Amino acid sequence: MRPMAMAALIVIGGAAMAQNGELLDNGRFAGVAEDGLPRAWAVALGNPRTAPRYGVVERDGTRWLQFAMAENGASMGCLSQNVMMPEGAEAVRVRVSARCDGPARPEEHALVRAYWDDQPREHTGTGWIYRYFPEWTRVDGQRAELDLTLAVPTGANRLRLDLMARWSPGGAVSFADPSVEVAPAPERRIVRLATVQGHAAAGSTPEDAIAWAVEQVRVAGEMGADLVCLGEAINFAGVKGVKALDVCEPIPDGPMSQALSAAADEHDVIVCVGIYELAGDIAYNSAALFGRDGELIGVYRKVHLPSPEVDWGFTPGDSYPVFDTEIGRVGVQICYDNAFPEGARALALGGAEIICLPIWGEGRAGDTVWPCSPRMMALNNGVAYVCAVYSQRESCVIDPYGFVLVSAGGEDGVYVADVDLTPGGDVSNWRDDGSIMPHDFRRVWRGERMPETYGPLLGR
Repeated sequence: MRPMAMAALIVIGGAAMAQNGELLDNGRFAGVAEDGLPRAWAVALGNPRTAPRYGVVERDGTRWLQFAMAENGASMGCLSQNVMMPEGAEAVRVRVSARCDGPARPEEHALVRAYWDDQPREHTGTGWIYRYFPEWTRVDGQRAELDLTLAVPTGANRLRLDLMARWSPGGAVSFADPSVEVAPAPERRIVRLATVQGHAAAGSTPEDAIAWAVEQVRVAGEMGADLVCLGEAINFAGVKGVKALDVCEPIPDGPMSQALSAAADEHDVIVCVGIYELAGDIAYNSAALFGRDGELIGVYRKVHLPSPEVDWGFTPGDSYPVFDTEIGRVGVQICYDNAFPEGARALALGGAEIICLPIWGEGRAGDTVWPCSPRMMALNNGVAYVCAVYSQRESCVIDPYGFVLVSAGGEDGVYVADVDLTPGGDVSNWRDDGSIMPHDFRRVWRGERMPETYGPLLGR
């Protein structure tokens, strides 16, 4: 395979050795062989029939490794280098610049992969068992930057950095100034999430329901929770002699809303709670999110309504908002929403790190679906789930890898679990036999989605 012919091809030998904590060799592409490959780097070109042309070009004093793609959109080129971790290294800072020309776009056609391994341990399956696909930050229409710190997984002593160009018909993807430096360990983002099992006792008055809900928030606060999720329609569940529309209230001015706002403030905890809402003349099955200071952060209105709720007079919501809180970005789903994977994916794409799920019950296939359905939603989207369910009585907290951290197991009460939201923080998921490579949407699948093929999802 011949390298691309370029007037500005750089051939400079004798590059300096890595220093100042830099682990990559020849990160500036200063030394280039006759075939156009920078010294110390390896190249893979996928299908030789559609391989891109590659070479080093100079723009404004910066050397870029450029992949020029075939017009048929089938080109793939990958520049790689393996580095050994110094003893005791806890984290690395990874930086890369990308430039896309023609129809190429960073989000679709430029990919950075960080693969981890230990050496010389033998693994079952793939040799590199831990991977991270970070996202670009756009600089302008052509350029993007990557700058993030990754914790070194427990036991890992090798990193492979891949710079991949792929599939742009006739476009060009270039990379510059890749860097891997030893860095201090990233500050851990540990959040304590609480779920509430149960609702007001059958035959309660609206005032009883309010008192019960406030008590759950008090308990969650005493347990050190950062966020607590109560169940669906907490101003209706267990209340005697009322219809759904009878208890609908404005948010945040209704009685349940005001009481839980005050409780959030008093007990210093973020509160997510399902409330039947009245907005003007329109009734919604909603969930309110109150901050630690009691202020209303936002309201989510249930999008997917089962037939009974339609008959009762409710109107569906029309969006999937993601709310900024001091502990991270929070999305909400309510009950039947859980049966539709598009909603959870929309929240994940919107940046949600935590999804609260007030849910009356999972009615599909008897009781065999719960808690499998939220576990798969968590795993497929790389988000933590806080689920408060009535019928199955297994309210739970699920981490971004689909593991149930705590479950009510049928007993009423408040249950808490600590969840690690540190980027790349799942360093303990390395299994002794090497058979497990963690997969989650945030780290891996977001870089491998193919949204241009998802058009049928927009139809009925």
